[in-house]
Amino acid sequence: MQEIKLIAIDLDGTLLSSEKTISEANLTALRAAVARGVYVVLASGRSYRNAMDFSEAIAKGQPLICANGAMATLSDPYECVYCECLSKDKLRAAVEILEREKCYYNVYCDDGAVMESRTGSAGRKREANGYAVYRGTVLSGDEMPKYVGDGALKVVCFSPDREKMQRIRSAAERIPGVEINSSWWDNLEIMAAGVHKGAALRCLAQRLEIPLDEVMAIGDNENDLPMLQVAGLPVAMGNAVESVKQQCAYVTATNDEDGVAQAVRRFVLHEEQ
Repeated sequence: MQEIKLIAIDLDGTLLSSEKTISEANLTALRAAVARGVYVVLASGRSYRNAMDFSEAIAKGQPLICANGAMATLSDPYECVYCECLSKDKLRAAVEILEREKCYYNVYCDDGAVMESRTGSAGRKREANGYAVYRGTVLSGDEMPKYVGDGALKVVCFSPDREKMQRIRSAAERIPGVEINSSWWDNLEIMAAGVHKGAALRCLAQRLEIPLDEVMAIGDNENDLPMLQVAGLPVAMGNAVESVKQQCAYVTATNDEDGVAQAVRRFVLHEEQ
């Protein structure tokens, strides 16, 4: 097996525990990997600023994939390696669907800002599941395209209504040139076609001159599949959905059992299990 030189790790449901923290075991293993010259790349659906806080808690200067793969950056020195936006016409089409369904949503901008819709109830968004509630500039649907520069990294919507989410997905899939993804049943992410964690990881590895067979990716849900499929060593969390487990070479422990640390110790640090 090739030596692993880059580890791409999803955040929610993977690196983070159910309490949304990084365990000491995970921190210790990842810092040991960094000390050996291995890149630790968080690959998250979160905004750049939010994901960077977790990255810097592990080690300063690591690359980052954010907004579900719409942006990939180097951190020391800063360099935007990959950035693909949803065009304004596609953003308007997505926003029209979400406004019609009265669904709460966020628009992620390429400058790191998050625009928050007036539509729907932010309080119902994900607090019951323990997920962070993102706060941003609150705008109406017709204002959104005016404040996102050349386009949006992604639009993400949330609802506890499964039927509503299915209607939104069906309608959004009819917008030409978009990619639909999800990290859980109560959310959908709308992005430009071909934009996902796999595309960002491929571009980042190329920039760092690391062959993909020297990359390990760890994830738990649908939006992680593209990066798991391009990585030489795909690892599923013990709490991953079945479709992810079926695509992976190895299934580690759950996110509440230090599954990331277990995989890093086995495949990167080569410690006895």
